[in-house]
Amino acid sequence: MNEESKSDSPPEEPQDESTQSYSIEVDSIPDDATPYRQSQWAWLKSSFIWIIGLVVIIFFDFMSFGLIPILFAVAIAAPRYLRWKQTIYYLSETALFVPMVGLPKIQKTRIFKIDFDSMANLEPKFGSFGKTLGYADIIISFKDGRGYKVEYIADYENFIDQISDRADLTGLEEIPEDPPIEDK
Repeated sequence: MNEESKSDSPPEEPQDESTQSYSIEVDSIPDDATPYRQSQWAWLKSSFIWIIGLVVIIFFDFMSFGLIPILFAVAIAAPRYLRWKQTIYYLSETALFVPMVGLPKIQKTRIFKIDFDSMANLEPKFGSFGKTLGYADIIISFKDGRGYKVEYIADYENFIDQISDRADLTGLEEIPEDPPIEDK
């Protein structure tokens, strides 16, 4: 799967009307759905370097900058923390539910349902620190070749097992290559 086909938002409906929709917006998540949270590294990793840099500035030159670095640190880390706190993926018997979160009280949370029947393959990607810090990004490949990335899942083994037990993960259908022409 190429990098361009991965996305941070649920896959849109296929353009061809003869194919089934892979995600639909729903109003609620079933009560019996199992929640899966992101690792705390989802917000810490992206905020860490900024916060350290601002702490160093405060430590060495507080008189010149005053409270401005502290305000910058809050402005950088707070939205990432709030998004992490609200991001919970849910697995039911038949589907993955992906809430698309925004700022609390300002933006409405949208929930997308992705049926297991549309999934062809699941692949964990650990990145530079994933195995050490205990998280993985799960690349979901769909039967039509598109993909979706579920990021920073802490309990990734159970997440993959639960989907694998309920879905027919046959892998992507590959087009057979023409055999090489032999010279006689």
